[in-house]
Amino acid sequence: MEPAGFAVGLSGLAGLFTSCLEIVQRYDTYKTASRDKRSLDVQQQGAIYRLKHWGISVGIQDGRLSDNHHPTLDNPETITLVNALLSNIKEFLDSPNDLNGPSGVQNVPSSGSEKLPRLERVAWALSGRFRQTNHVQALEPLVSLLYEVVPPDSARSLSRTNSLEHALDTGLNPGPKSTTQLYTDELRALVQRLKEDSRARALRDLSTWLGAPPPNDIYHDSSEKRLEKTCEWILHRDKFLQWQAPTTTAKVLWIKGSAGFGKTVLCAKLVQEVERTTVTPMAYFFLSTKFEGRENPFLAMRSWLTSLVLESQVAFDIVSKSRLSQHEQKAPQSTIIRLFGEITMAIPGCTFVLDGLDECTGMVDTDTKSVSHFLNELRKAITKTNTRLLILSRPAAVIQQGLSLFPGYSIYDIELDDVGPDLAAFASDVVKRKLTIKDEAWKLSIAQKIKDRCEGQFQWVKLQEGSLRRGLSKKRLEKVIDETPSGLDALYDREWNRINSMGSEDKQRALSLLRWAAFALYPLTVGQIAEAVLITEDCEELPVDERPECIDEDYIESMILELCGSLLEVRQPTINNADDITEPGQQKQVGSGILLRDQEVHLTHFSVKEYIILKFFSTRVLLPNETLRSFIESQEHMFIAKCCLRYISFMDAWDETMQHDGKGGSRGFLFYAVMKWEHHYKLVGTPDSDLEEAIWTLFDDGSKTGYLWRQYVGIKL
Repeated sequence: MEPAGFAVGLSGLAGLFTSCLEIVQRYDTYKTASRDKRSLDVQQQGAIYRLKHWGISVGIQDGRLSDNHHPTLDNPETITLVNALLSNIKEFLDSPNDLNGPSGVQNVPSSGSEKLPRLERVAWALSGRFRQTNHVQALEPLVSLLYEVVPPDSARSLSRTNSLEHALDTGLNPGPKSTTQLYTDELRALVQRLKEDSRARALRDLSTWLGAPPPNDIYHDSSEKRLEKTCEWILHRDKFLQWQAPTTTAKVLWIKGSAGFGKTVLCAKLVQEVERTTVTPMAYFFLSTKFEGRENPFLAMRSWLTSLVLESQVAFDIVSKSRLSQHEQKAPQSTIIRLFGEITMAIPGCTFVLDGLDECTGMVDTDTKSVSHFLNELRKAITKTNTRLLILSRPAAVIQQGLSLFPGYSIYDIELDDVGPDLAAFASDVVKRKLTIKDEAWKLSIAQKIKDRCEGQFQWVKLQEGSLRRGLSKKRLEKVIDETPSGLDALYDREWNRINSMGSEDKQRALSLLRWAAFALYPLTVGQIAEAVLITEDCEELPVDERPECIDEDYIESMILELCGSLLEVRQPTINNADDITEPGQQKQVGSGILLRDQEVHLTHFSVKEYIILKFFSTRVLLPNETLRSFIESQEHMFIAKCCLRYISFMDAWDETMQHDGKGGSRGFLFYAVMKWEHHYKLVGTPDSDLEEAIWTLFDDGSKTGYLWRQYVGIKL
């Protein structure tokens, strides 16, 4: 094209585009009440809106091509093609046969008409729908071609006009938003809502399929417990800084420390630090004896995958593709392992944090849910990636053996010097909270005495809270601290000896409380454990006369806490149990509407469980540590399974419960006995004849309580 012709082409292009918009403005005066026609109108208005947007974006304003127009329009071939497209659009818009009335735009009803007259609606139904459908189908491709030939530069357009909406309002269509814009805004919002709803449903489905455990409050509680300026020492250690540095290969850091050294609180601080400094996806998990499924370390991998799916589109796509090809309600472990490997390969620089691996009870090497198998699969998944793995736990041979095979493996031992300043701050905080009326100098002295005797164990300091009673004199308080054994094991020994010196009834109740707290699948409520401790393997009837008349502060103090001392504590319900409180009762409410009977009974620390395991069986068997642990666990699960089945067999258990809510309430012990005996049975290994007989009795068609059990769980035999 010659220069003169090219200039004419540019000028003509702007005029041609303006002519198109003038026709559009005349056409916009027409409104219709027909539902079908409104639908086509919206589609047509969408195409018109895109045409306006294209013109503004490429630099056509006020009937001329601006100096700051799209550079593609300086190409002669492009100008020729754009002119041809605009000519077709103008011709098409200006054609009477493609408009709604037989006489074109000028003959349509005025903008004040709310509906087409009946005769005109009939005429439109017979012929107008076809014409307007063709109109829309032809207009949309022409506008789309404009976008392909000269793609709008949105950033430049918006910077030039401040915003597209402002340009439309002040330039092409002064005043309030046009009908086109209103339709477009509504449709845009609707489409966005539909997309968000669809993604939310997909995420819920994937989370369920991945089998991630419900959220727990360990991270939140640990973050809340941490005093300001504490746990920051780890951020300056060379091992952590080396692990934190950018990497092209996998790196693993194992931070280990003795029981009570505050590792979980430290882990919460490290999670915050990693989240603050890492731009690539990260996920964390806290394993704990507080929650069901603690025997399976692969729950961590399921939780990590769920977090990545929520954070990364790449992870979402990988898991979604796998979900579509499988029909299980829950992904099998083999699928979880495969997906974890695929995602760590596809997403560079993932970071995973795990706390409490030593608390996992699946320690037998031959078990597919064992710690050794978990670490082996984890190693294979990340070896050829630049994934970072951070694990905090107590020393354990199985963990050390597994981690030592990882590439980029390093280890950090928490020493007394590391936690010394934090222990001083924690001891001072405990003393200040418990002894508010004492003078400051003396409180500092007591805090230092506690810190010196704790042997680096935050848990030991925490357990002194009960001894720091305001009514005691200074001399008596000092004596209490001096006489408290140093170290957790010595402290537990004192409690154990005290329990053994009790009368027979109190001793058996204390041991039963400890057993249920240690081996129940999740923490029982005060109401549940009050019922559970009444059951023995050989009791012939439910001792209803021994049920508490009222569960209040006095009951909790005298019948639970005083019996077990520093080995047990009562807490507010955890996150995944707090919403499950449905059983009605008359007891006083605490906190945010939580009944005293619905508070949970916990071991004060995971080390308490290990301590009582050894005490329960120390004189009965002599086996290697891990074999002993597995054996004891199976024996305790068998005991609890028998107690649950025994409880179910008592009509009084059902009658009493039915008087409440007809189903037992999800927080009553009947619910636990009915729904969880099978889980304990599966953890037994080899059941004895008494357990097998109890199961057959439950399945007996002639058993009335067996019938009630089947009705409760919805099973038809």
